[in-house]
Amino acid sequence: MEVKLRKLNKVFRRMDTELPIMENKDALDSTPTLNPQFTVTIRGWEDDKDEEVRDFGQRLCQLTREISNFIDLSRLDRIVIGSDYHEALASVNGEQAPVPTPTANEYGNGFAMATNIFRGDEVWSVVVIWTPLVRAIFDHEDPNQPLALHTFVHELIHVDDTRLFTTTYPGGWRAAKPRDARDAALQTIVHPCQAEYSAQRRSAFAAPEQGLMHMSMLKEVMSDVDEQVRKERLAYRLHGDVASLWKVVSERLGFLFQALGYALGHADWVLENRDDHPELASKFDAEIEALREMSKGWLIDASREAVQPLFNLTEWTNMGVYDPLIAVAERLLNEYRMSTSVREDGLYIDMPYTGIHDL
Repeated sequence: MEVKLRKLNKVFRRMDTELPIMENKDALDSTPTLNPQFTVTIRGWEDDKDEEVRDFGQRLCQLTREISNFIDLSRLDRIVIGSDYHEALASVNGEQAPVPTPTANEYGNGFAMATNIFRGDEVWSVVVIWTPLVRAIFDHEDPNQPLALHTFVHELIHVDDTRLFTTTYPGGWRAAKPRDARDAALQTIVHPCQAEYSAQRRSAFAAPEQGLMHMSMLKEVMSDVDEQVRKERLAYRLHGDVASLWKVVSERLGFLFQALGYALGHADWVLENRDDHPELASKFDAEIEALREMSKGWLIDASREAVQPLFNLTEWTNMGVYDPLIAVAERLLNEYRMSTSVREDGLYIDMPYTGIHDL
């Protein structure tokens, strides 16, 4: 896979403005994996130029087919590009499993997603992207072109990762169940880390400097999380509703792990390719050292190490591969004087009160 991605990187670096990738057939050594029935649907275009819309859709379809030489897109059903992102996402409603919720918080809003649908017992993917995010993908004069390409490939990596999980898990994807309620709850928190680490690391070649933004976001999230959890602990002492406490804490920690995945996945690609990006790699070195100095700085190396078994999977064997990341999440909860266990087949949150200083 790494060899193929390096070839994909070289192909994109030589992309022609008129016919991207197609003139580089000598770089390809495999058969396209894209489903023959794959389609691109465009729902709204800023200036309603039908010819421009058709041309963009055809070129995007062509580009996706070429990318499928390097990553397995055999379970990609279609791509939906929409000027109204939420309407485009809603257009897939009724097929999705389950209906997704775009990221939306004080750190930003998500406008691209690889969502899942059922075809019988098979899980397929639909990529939905907001038009302005991807419109510049073929315009090499547009400063947003690298970000557009990166966003597009990032979502296609999610498609490949979902295919790997749903087609290689022993006994079928429906057999992939957490051991108990505790594992289920903590997997929900840490899963975004592995998902975004993989997608970011495997697509970072398209926009290497973009990762600095993710490093900045991670720094902000790590700066805020202690106070966010402390606030919820205090609220819990007043209302006593542990379900309400856990909902907010798990959402906050889930986004923290998501931010870790984005930043560390991108950083690790840049550092792995230091010879090609020496100045940028030095910037990432400095950013990582600054993160390590923070109160939760141990998360950097711990998460990096814990995500590797998932990133390096060539086929799934069991859900125990999440255990290293779950251990990181439990350690983090312990620092907030919270611990998790199973009681009567359900999740139990232990948060003893030993004085006002615990708040």
